[in-house]
Amino acid sequence: MNPEAIMIRRTEDLDAMKALCVSAGLDMAEGPLEGVVVAYGAYLGDKLVGCATLQFADGGHFLEYVAVDASVRSRGIGASLVAKIEEEARARGMSDLWAKAKAPVFYERIGFRVLTEGERGPKNLDTCQTCPQFRSTCFPAIVVKLL
Repeated sequence: MNPEAIMIRRTEDLDAMKALCVSAGLDMAEGPLEGVVVAYGAYLGDKLVGCATLQFADGGHFLEYVAVDASVRSRGIGASLVAKIEEEARARGMSDLWAKAKAPVFYERIGFRVLTEGERGPKNLDTCQTCPQFRSTCFPAIVVKLL
């Protein structure tokens, strides 16, 4: 087996996922990750180097907690993780997938559409304005992809 091979699989190691998200610069609430329905991790050996989840909140499912370690970015890991979440969403009968995007260009490259001024997504995606990073180090967008 190639020692540099990245393996993507389901994971329940939410503590490692949260640590990866924080190290990747995502603003995370105190306490455990909430509402995770299913999570996928990208592993380099035993080390978690990427993650993505399907989250249930406020009566809907969302793509959440997407992060890739800086040392392995630009290798398609994020896109592969999101594709796994899309499969999970389709299996649950979802027709679209919503997310808050700290890096909207990444999401556009993999088929998501950034909402335009005046368009609104689900209510629970409007929480960015209360984040200390909002419009200082983070310029998020709401994105959606039709499944």
